[in-house]
Amino acid sequence: MSKFVRIDKENNPKKAQLLNLDLVASVELAPQSDLLSSADEKRVYASCLAHDKTVIATVHFDSLEDAHAWVEKHLGVQL
Repeated sequence: MSKFVRIDKENNPKKAQLLNLDLVASVELAPQSDLLSSADEKRVYASCLAHDKTVIATVHFDSLEDAHAWVEKHLGVQL
């Protein structure tokens, strides 16, 4: 059975999507400033990639620690 995790877009539960974790082959972390021009250096994002390196989801976090905790909780691995 597939494992799904809910992701709220813009912290709004009315704008939610489900990510099928069985499709995630790798996760890449990068500073938020790589994606958007941002003054907040602590923010990071995690890109969830399929086996063919297609990005299937991008999740934004307030800190690197939050990103590590999310990956460990939902994917069962430490980055």
